[in-house]
Amino acid sequence: MLPGLFFDTFKLMLKILSKIKHFFIGLRDSLEKVPQISVETKNFSIGQTIKRRKILTYQSGSGPIKLLMLGGIHGNEVGTVKLLRYLVNWLNQNRHSDFTFYLIPCLNIDGYRKALKNPDYWGGGRIGRTNANNVDLNRNFDVPSFQSKGDWIHGKNYSEKTQVFSGDEGNSEPETQALTSFIKKENIKIVLSFHNAGADIVGNPIDPAEKLAKIFSRISGYRYISPKEWQKFGQTGSSYEWCTLNKIALLEIEASNRYGSDWARQKPAIKMVFDEIAKDIKF
Repeated sequence: MLPGLFFDTFKLMLKILSKIKHFFIGLRDSLEKVPQISVETKNFSIGQTIKRRKILTYQSGSGPIKLLMLGGIHGNEVGTVKLLRYLVNWLNQNRHSDFTFYLIPCLNIDGYRKALKNPDYWGGGRIGRTNANNVDLNRNFDVPSFQSKGDWIHGKNYSEKTQVFSGDEGNSEPETQALTSFIKKENIKIVLSFHNAGADIVGNPIDPAEKLAKIFSRISGYRYISPKEWQKFGQTGSSYEWCTLNKIALLEIEASNRYGSDWARQKPAIKMVFDEIAKDIKF
């Protein structure tokens, strides 16, 4: 066999093996059973999606520190919705007098429903990332870097790049509008935004985000990414930039798989972050 043909065949085999791996991991994690949120849990809608689905928000506690936890900004990140459901139930049983917790299990409900209907195990779960207008919501924030065409950085060590539509202008989408309006209305100063599946965490340069990101990394084992390193990704129109400009501390947490919650791994890290905030910070 000629050397060129050998290497081409070898690369093809690696690609096939990777798809097989993605398939079985996705299938395994999709079988994770997550408890339903109790119907008695206090909730309200902060707006609607393109397809007029309510964006439900759950509240736990009434303390002075307002903290928002967000899942499903990308609908294909199914595991984040599972994680937020775990969190709602856990906080209902473990009240913290210092906090008012707001939890949005799924911002991009239209994309999430699409992902559930068309599980893309072979491709690592790409279907459903965008909303019903095909907009990547985490590239749609009204910030100086906004571009109508942005990049989705993914793959091993974020070595792959896929162009995405970010909307005709920043904050064009009802989901993004609902989220930013709610944060401003409630004067929320710290946000935990959950994603997957990079198994890493970054805190923006607003205190105490970087300190909390390092704590989360140490407890969870997720790789810590510094703000300087994050800047190299060149993401445009992001919630990271929007929160930074509005002096909101943001932790962007990437779990280790697309369809699973990583609950056992994230729970102790989340709890430690709560304890650290309550100990050192008063908003």
